[in-house]
Amino acid sequence: MSPTVALWTSIVLGACAQVFLKRGVSPQNASSKPGPPPSGLALLFSPWVLAWGACFVAATGLWLVSLSHLEISYAFPLLSLGYPIVAILSMMFLKERVTPARWIAILIITIGIAIIARTA
Repeated sequence: MSPTVALWTSIVLGACAQVFLKRGVSPQNASSKPGPPPSGLALLFSPWVLAWGACFVAATGLWLVSLSHLEISYAFPLLSLGYPIVAILSMMFLKERVTPARWIAILIITIGIAIIARTA
């Protein structure tokens, strides 16, 4: 796997991991009744939290692969591409509302990332 593909896959898996974790710790996942989030072993063995862990481990491994070949001053800012991915996934799967102000902030960050990416 090329370092660039490893980096992009790491970014996408990291974003997915955040959405899985949010889903796993949300109160509606403990039961059909609203209430406090699950705790202890119930939380640890939630399928969503386990999916978070698997994605996080895979993303970290791919991050290590990409860092071994790419400049960190290039690779690290690209992790911010997880912001728009998380925003889109949270709208799709968590039914969250992303306000126009958040989209503007994400756009500004993404423009900065595009400038960095062009310098590689």
